[in-house]
Amino acid sequence: RETDLAMLQLFGCPLLDRVLGAYQEVHPLADGWRQRIPLHQLFPLLVHKVLFGGGYATQAMSAARAWLRA
Repeated sequence: RETDLAMLQLFGCPLLDRVLGAYQEVHPLADGWRQRIPLHQLFPLLVHKVLFGGGYATQAMSAARAWLRA
């Protein structure tokens, strides 16, 4: 579930707050899940860097730094 939510956030889910609310209502997420979002986003960002180049390297570095700070 955390990976699903991290991907929705990464690629822009317009109703993310509603989705998060529904997840929390049906089956609350484990403590610290928000701090783990960058970890779940890191691999897809690295894959996108390899496939598409561009700004994905910057995003991947930001996600790695955020995870290390968490």
